[in-house]
Amino acid sequence: MQPPATLSAALARVAQAPALWPGFTPQRTPLLTFDGTHTWLHQSGGPPPGPDWTAQAPGWRWPGRHPDLNANTALPLEDGRWAAGVLLPSLGEPDARTLAAILVHEAFHVYQHATPSAAWEVNELDALTYPAHADILHARAEETRCLRRALHEPDWTAPARQALFWRGQRHALLTDTQRTFEARMETREGLATYVETRFLRQFPALAAAAAPGLGPRRWAYGSGAALAHLLDRHAPDRQPLWQQAVLDGQPLADLLLERTGPPRPAAPHPDLQAAAHQAAATHAAQLQAQLDAFQAQPGPRLHLRGALRVCGFDPMNLHVLPGGDLLHARHVQLRGAGPDDLHAQLGTFGHPARTGGPTLPHVQEVTLRALPHPTVQGGRWQIRTPGLTVDLPADAVRPDADGWTARLP
Repeated sequence: MQPPATLSAALARVAQAPALWPGFTPQRTPLLTFDGTHTWLHQSGGPPPGPDWTAQAPGWRWPGRHPDLNANTALPLEDGRWAAGVLLPSLGEPDARTLAAILVHEAFHVYQHATPSAAWEVNELDALTYPAHADILHARAEETRCLRRALHEPDWTAPARQALFWRGQRHALLTDTQRTFEARMETREGLATYVETRFLRQFPALAAAAAPGLGPRRWAYGSGAALAHLLDRHAPDRQPLWQQAVLDGQPLADLLLERTGPPRPAAPHPDLQAAAHQAAATHAAQLQAQLDAFQAQPGPRLHLRGALRVCGFDPMNLHVLPGGDLLHARHVQLRGAGPDDLHAQLGTFGHPARTGGPTLPHVQEVTLRALPHPTVQGGRWQIRTPGLTVDLPADAVRPDADGWTARLP
C-alpha cells in the first residue's frame, strides 16, 4: 500500500520549497494526511509517535483516520511533536501543486506553534461577537476591492491608502476586542496564506462582491496575505525587518500605514453597498436555516445537561444560532467538567451538535439528533460510529418520547 500518487507528488514539491519566511522549513515539518482510507505520516524526523504505525517508506501508515486528525490544522502527535494535518477528502481533487501549497500552509501553523509571538495570540471566541451589519460588510467589500487593485496595479500606494481608509471606516464600528481579533487572525491565518501563495507564486484571490458574505475569520486569510504581499512590494530587500516587526506584535495594517502614509478617502460603490445589504440579510436567513435543518433531522435525539468543557472544535464550521446557542456543524470534542464528571465524553466528526452555556468552552447543555441506538454494557451508555462518539454513565441516561435525556452531576 503506497500513498496516493497526488500526495507523493505534492510531498516532492514541498521538499523543494524555496525560502518563504525566516526560520520556516516546511521540508522538515512532520506532515500528517488522511487519504480516505489510511493516515500517512511523512517527514517525521524519527521513529513513529506511537505503536500502531506501520513503516511505509519514506514514512509511516496508520489504519483509517488517525483519531486526532479532525480538521486541516496543526496538531500534536502522541509523542508531543507537532504535525501539519490535512484531510484529503475535504479538498476535493486538488492537483499536486495545490496540495503541496495547502501542506505548506498547515506546516506554517506548526512553525507558529514553535515560535512564541503575540502575532499568533488570537481568541477564537471573539469571532462569535463580530457583527454582520451591512455598514461593516460594505466597508469590508470596499477594502477588498482596494487591496486587489494595490496587488495588481503598478501604482499600488494610492489604492493601498484607500484600503486603509475603508479599514478605518469599518474599525470605527467595531470594539477594541473585535479589532484585535481581526488583526491577530490576519497574522495567524493571513500569514499562513501568504506563505502558501508565495509558494504558488501568485497573489491571494480577492473578490470584492463576495467579501460581505465571508465571516471575519475567513476574510482574514485573504486580507492578511494581501497586506503581507504589499509589505514585500514596499521593500523586498528589507523583508526581515517587517517580518520581525510582525513577530514583535505589530499588526500588518499598521506596518503598511507606516510605509504608505495616511489613509486616502475613496467614494463608495453602489454595487458593493447592495451586496453588503444582501449579505447581511442572507446571513440572518442562513442562521435560521441552519437551526431549522438541525431540528428537522429524523431519528432519536439525546439532550444532555451538566457541566462539560470543550476540548476541540472546528472554528470554520461553528455558527451562533438565534438565541445564542452554538451549532458545531462539523466537529466538537466534549468532556465532563464537573467535580465528578464520571468520564463523560462526546465527540463528533461530520455530525452536528448544538451546545449552550455561558461561553464556548463551558457547556451546560448539548443536543444531538439523528442518533443510532446505543449499547449499554458495563455501566456505560455508548454510541460509536465513524462520525460520533458518546460515552456516558448508563445511570445518567433516561429514555423519553424523543430519544433520551441525560443529566450529569
